[in-house]
Amino acid sequence: MNKVFYWSPFTSKVATVKSVLNSAESINKTYKKNLFEVCIIDAVHEWKDFEKEIKEKKIQLIYLNKNSIFNSFKKDGFLRSRFAYWYIFFKSFFPLIKILKQKKPNYFIIHLITSLPLILFIFQNFESKLILRISGLPKMTLFRSILWKLAIKNIHKITCPTIDTFNDLSRFKFLREKLCVLNDPIINIKEVQKSRKNEVKINDNLHKIISNKKFFLSIGRFTKQKNFLFYLNCIPEILKLDQELYFLFIGQGEDKKRFLEISNKLNISDKIFVIDHTNNVHYFMKKAKALVLPSLWEDPGFVIVESGYNNCHVISSNCPNGPSEIIGKDGGYLFESNSKKSLVKTINYFLKDPIDNKILKKIILKKRLKKFTSFHHASKLRNEILT
Repeated sequence: MNKVFYWSPFTSKVATVKSVLNSAESINKTYKKNLFEVCIIDAVHEWKDFEKEIKEKKIQLIYLNKNSIFNSFKKDGFLRSRFAYWYIFFKSFFPLIKILKQKKPNYFIIHLITSLPLILFIFQNFESKLILRISGLPKMTLFRSILWKLAIKNIHKITCPTIDTFNDLSRFKFLREKLCVLNDPIINIKEVQKSRKNEVKINDNLHKIISNKKFFLSIGRFTKQKNFLFYLNCIPEILKLDQELYFLFIGQGEDKKRFLEISNKLNISDKIFVIDHTNNVHYFMKKAKALVLPSLWEDPGFVIVESGYNNCHVISSNCPNGPSEIIGKDGGYLFESNSKKSLVKTINYFLKDPIDNKILKKIILKKRLKKFTSFHHASKLRNEILT
């Protein structure tokens, strides 16, 4: 039996967490003869809120630290997040060495905070094949460049979520032989179908707006990356195109308070709705006029894939890396990143676009999304990575 261990410590519940769970589960489902033993390593109790789901998916969970204060302090902002990274690094250093030497997984797949396992594999001899999964286009800083050059001989494969990221990283000669494309398992068809049947509790005002399908939807954390503040400042111009429009945002983050303050100053707070969290984004995607994604960067853009699968139109910035590759010129509506003029012009085009063209774009986009299913991910993982 082959052992596959996943290492993906996180400081906030980003989309990659879902990708890890779907990836681990997809191997269990694909390999019917129990050829693989799949485990997720919990470094400092970051997986605590997912224990029930992990158990239901029949994935093993290995705890490195029984005593951890990780969930007792805030991890937002630059300084707090860096403290969280260092806490994970030092708290997990020796426990991770022990687990890798005792359990001896055949494959060790690492995501997100990867510096610790990379450093360990440089200085320790482990029997595991190390697989580095890229989540988002990494900046090739001096530290990362040195670390990857030292670790590259001990890395079995480096997987990229998009072709664009693959091409970007291929510029570095020392990485080329290790690189391959492995699309994230964003769509778990069974879970999506199950979620669609669940009711979502919302207040009467929002329920009326959603029922009329006169709202644009945006999902993500209120951070620099998602660029919601830029989008918010464009809304007065967008309302000139259609005064009946509303704008629903789902997410939390450090820019949320400022976002709400600006909406008041712009006198558009009556047009803005914010939901901190929902377990059923599919409900809102099915009802929305379109998803608007103003991000400065994505890779690949989980909400694009989920929206397209739910037959929701997508209006996205052409930021790196993912939106243009997934949407293209015929699967949705792309605007120049961080350009107010381009965004307003694109939304105007969307509002006036004939229904036949809109339907065709939905069909084209949905066809492209097959490679983001758990089944496709598992097949490629089995045939090209776990070998």
